[in-house]
Amino acid sequence: MRIAVYWIGKTRLPGVSSLTDEYAKRLKHYCEFAALEVRGVKRKSAAVAGSTGLSAEEENMISRTPRALRVALDPDGRAWSSAEFAAYLGKQRDQGSRELAFCVGGADGFSPAFRKQAHLKFSLSPMTMPHELARVVLLEQLYRAFTILANHPYPR
Repeated sequence: MRIAVYWIGKTRLPGVSSLTDEYAKRLKHYCEFAALEVRGVKRKSAAVAGSTGLSAEEENMISRTPRALRVALDPDGRAWSSAEFAAYLGKQRDQGSRELAFCVGGADGFSPAFRKQAHLKFSLSPMTMPHELARVVLLEQLYRAFTILANHPYPR
């Protein structure tokens, strides 16, 4: 199974890049994994593109994930415990899902149009957090889920 995590915008918080790299390295032991930045556009040109209701970054994410099961991080999405998240990943793997794409929005989140196109909306927490930190939490939870599925001692 291939898992990709896409995020909008440049990394600005110190330490986020090194944590992203560390969890990406760990995840590659359990799945084909990619962590990919989707370049942001300048505020003036970030207006909604055409009649789709999608920003240029959102259209870019969709074009990169045409066959993937797209999971958008969203505060109104489904919230799971780590064990429930692991069960979801295990189910997708066992049912033969080839690619999961987790999408982390920018500071303003995703447009309603992008949320509608997501196969699943997933909430990491009811608390508000910076989108860069959300990315790191997501990567750690992905790693934790795979270690749960593998009966590895990490998640104790």
